[in-house]
Amino acid sequence: MAENFVVPTRMKAWVYREHGDIATVLGLDPELDVPKVREGQVLVKVVAAALNPIDTMRVNGVYQLPGFALPAVPGYDLAGIVVKVGREVKELKVGDEVYGCMVHAIKDGTLAEYAVEEESFLALKPKKLSFEEAAALPLVIQTAYGGLERTGLSRGKSILILGGAGGVGTITIQ
Repeated sequence: MAENFVVPTRMKAWVYREHGDIATVLGLDPELDVPKVREGQVLVKVVAAALNPIDTMRVNGVYQLPGFALPAVPGYDLAGIVVKVGREVKELKVGDEVYGCMVHAIKDGTLAEYAVEEESFLALKPKKLSFEEAAALPLVIQTAYGGLERTGLSRGKSILILGGAGGVGTITIQ
C-alpha cells in the first residue's frame, strides 16, 4: 500500500570532514541537503544503518576511492522505507520496506536520515527481520558470497573456514 511521505529538503547525517579516528572526526550535521533522485533511483528514509570495517578504513583515510572528496557521510548498509522513486524504477514503490547496500557510496553514505540508491541494489526487507537485522546483512552477504565464488566451491565440494567469528565468517559458514 503506497503512502504519501513528505520529504524535507534538509536532513541530519553523520559527517566526517577530515580523516582520523572515527570516534573523533565523525560529527552530526543537522543541515545537509536530502539527495536528489534520478530516473532509476530510489530515495529511502533510513530506519537502520550498519558500519563495516571498510567504513572505518575510509574514515581513517587508509582506503580512499577515486573521485572521493571530503566532507563525506560514511555507511554502505541500510534498511528503511521507500519515500520517492525515479520514473524508471520498475519494482519498488513508495511505502515499501527495503534493505540493501550502497555500492556507489563515494560521498553520500547511509548514516543519514535519507539515502538514494539504484533500484537494483535494494530488495524488499524480509518481514521476519527487523530493520536493524536487515541493515546488518548486505555488505557482509556480498563479501561472503564473493569469497565463496572465488574459491570455485560447488555442490559436493567442501571448504574449511577458520576463524569465522565475525559477520562475514558467520554468513560464510551458514
